[in-house]
Amino acid sequence: MSYSETNMVKAQIKPSPSLIYNNLTLCGGDLLYAHIRQACAFPTSSLGSSVMAVRKIDSPHADVIHSIVACSHNAATFLVLATDAGLQIWDNTITHLTHVCPLPAAGASDVAPRNAYFARGITINVANNGAPHICFGTSGGAVYSLELSESSGKFKSSPVALPKHHKSPITAVGSAYQSRQGRWTEDLGCHLVSCDEDGGVAVWLAQHAGAGGYSLVNSIEPTGQPVVSVAVRRDLIVAARLDGAVQLYGLRDGKLRADIGGHSRFISAMDIHPTKDIITTVSEDCTLGIWALPIGGAKASCLLSVCWLHAMLTGVAFCGPTSDDVAVVAYDTDEVHVYRYST
Repeated sequence: MSYSETNMVKAQIKPSPSLIYNNLTLCGGDLLYAHIRQACAFPTSSLGSSVMAVRKIDSPHADVIHSIVACSHNAATFLVLATDAGLQIWDNTITHLTHVCPLPAAGASDVAPRNAYFARGITINVANNGAPHICFGTSGGAVYSLELSESSGKFKSSPVALPKHHKSPITAVGSAYQSRQGRWTEDLGCHLVSCDEDGGVAVWLAQHAGAGGYSLVNSIEPTGQPVVSVAVRRDLIVAARLDGAVQLYGLRDGKLRADIGGHSRFISAMDIHPTKDIITTVSEDCTLGIWALPIGGAKASCLLSVCWLHAMLTGVAFCGPTSDDVAVVAYDTDEVHVYRYST
């Protein structure tokens, strides 16, 4: 059972992905990426074809996309876009725009206006009372939750702000539920992890999704290296930092457990396997890495390291019938590479 750089298929995709963090996600049977103001989808069932038909998602909103994430809860899957105007939430067929959440007013903020105001970072979480909700961050340093009504299948009209904590723009948010792609397991919990441009990490506990439902559990001091992608697995925070390191912290105490020197340049994307304790990362050093995490007494190990020469890799995602294959895309490159898992 292994990965190999020779066991790879490629196909043409047009248009090419935008240069944003984590610009690839799996939603149902489609892989999706953002091209400036538009989401683009192509079916995983056609990954062996030399040329694939890329479907451009027609949206009435021409907003620049900063994050694209598929969120699953029970039998439902949503495609969520974080834009400079707020959130767009699509159904799993990516044909119906089910909810639009305008970006909350920035209000008074201690965060320096480093750039325009926009939403970035998306995850789904389930509170202690069982309420599912989408969480997202903003460039103003705020984090919000948007509750999903299970009875109606619709989202509440207005997002609720978490207590103020971050002093720089949010770069990523994550939860165990998101990392498991909506699968119920014994290690889920109700924690949310938010990260900012200064490299700070905050851990929150959700009692409910309404006002006052979140409380800060602990935080990791800023390191100066932003976290570009974050996941939660078995009471550990898995944080991919801009300097090329993947760091594991205790979820409840914030202590550093492991440091994987994965890349020599900036990490641009990370994905975690929904059932296995492995991650995949891509970087500005033109390499894709697949890593076994040091969890449960196991040692960290590299399962694959392969170079896509002269490519600015911008998105990576586990895919395939058992989520074991790995797809990678690059900015300004009309191609997708998929590395097959051999049993």
